Amino acid sequence: MPLAAGTPRWRRVCTNVGIVAGTLLSASLAAGYSDTRLHGHRNGETIGDLTAAAFFVSLAVGAGLCWRFRSTAALLVTAVIACLPPLFLPTDSLPALIAMASVVVWHPDVRARIGVAAGATLATFAAVWRDSRGTRAGTSFWNSVEHPDGSPGTWAPMPLSQVALITLLLAAAFAGVALLRRSRRDVTREHTRATQAQHLAHQARTHAAEAQSRAQDLGRRLAEQDEREALAREVHDVLGHRLSILAMQANALEIEAQASDAPDLQERARQIRQGAAGSMTDLRSLLSILRHGPRADERPYELADIATLVTECIDAGTPVSSNVFVDQSSPLDPVVSRSAYRITTELLTNARKHSPGHLVRLHIHGNPRDGLVISTENPLGPGGPGVGSQSGLTSIGQRAHDLGGRFWAGPSPDGRTYTATAKLPWQLLR
Repeated sequence: MPLAAGTPRWRRVCTNVGIVAGTLLSASLAAGYSDTRLHGHRNGETIGDLTAAAFFVSLAVGAGLCWRFRSTAALLVTAVIACLPPLFLPTDSLPALIAMASVVVWHPDVRARIGVAAGATLATFAAVWRDSRGTRAGTSFWNSVEHPDGSPGTWAPMPLSQVALITLLLAAAFAGVALLRRSRRDVTREHTRATQAQHLAHQARTHAAEAQSRAQDLGRRLAEQDEREALAREVHDVLGHRLSILAMQANALEIEAQASDAPDLQERARQIRQGAAGSMTDLRSLLSILRHGPRADERPYELADIATLVTECIDAGTPVSSNVFVDQSSPLDPVVSRSAYRITTELLTNARKHSPGHLVRLHIHGNPRDGLVISTENPLGPGGPGVGSQSGLTSIGQRAHDLGGRFWAGPSPDGRTYTATAKLPWQLLR
């Protein structure tokens, strides 16, 4: 991965262009002063081969610095190469100082940073010392800076202490800027790492909360499953035993009726036995749902099964007059359809319990606009509707209310019939 991967591309391009332009300028100045110092050439004359070689080598080194961010190895190699030309050729040390700054900022090894800094300082010392040997105007950049008025004659060569001072100032300036840049980069990285750590901590807290919620939900489900198991065992032990006894008694009654040659009694006993057997089957199915949930291949009872329900009631000895009209232009909500079957079952059971042997009128009509209405009407005996637990009617009312519908029940004004009506929505609000 490139060392400056986080730096915008346009900034890297601008920096490289600036390095090449600065190297071109410094190499041109160095070539001009060194050629005049070595060969006495003036402006417009051809420069010497050594000066030209130093100029192009300096440009090549400056251009090579554009690849310094490829990797740490590339950074170190380009820095070492940039420090070599000033030691042997009359050129400037600007590429070496730039390479030193890059290594100080980006290289992770402190030994590499110290080594390149020492090499760049030595290259700068060599370049300044070589330039300061020029003692006439136009032969030395640093002497021209010291004598800006262009004093005639010759100057004394710059002492080594002054050369060392200039070298240290240049190296310190580039190193200082590099250290400042490195500190800012480290602060930015630490801030980024802190932000990432906070984000990871937030994610960890979120995952922990979700895991805790799932664990609590699993515990609640296990507790509910234990309650279902206990309830299923209780229902199986009580109702299963009673229905088995009922089926056995009905079977014995059927055998006695057959022996007594009483076909009506035999048919009634057969119906009781079949009803007990069907109740046992339904009980097993309900216990299975209670313990394990509904099976994927098991179809629940729906409104379309009302005809079978009415037939079973008639076979059990309860006359039923049914009037069913349901507009199927728009599909009925499946939840409403299943609840309608359960409500109808409870209404017929309630009517059969309070008016045994009497005609029960069942009315079911519905459409997408008005909803679904289920109503039963049965005659009342001389004692009125009778007193019961009312748990069946309460269950119907609760089921209708959960679906967003209504339920009402009561005797007629003349006290001769009892009507129970449930109104359900056609579609549930999701």
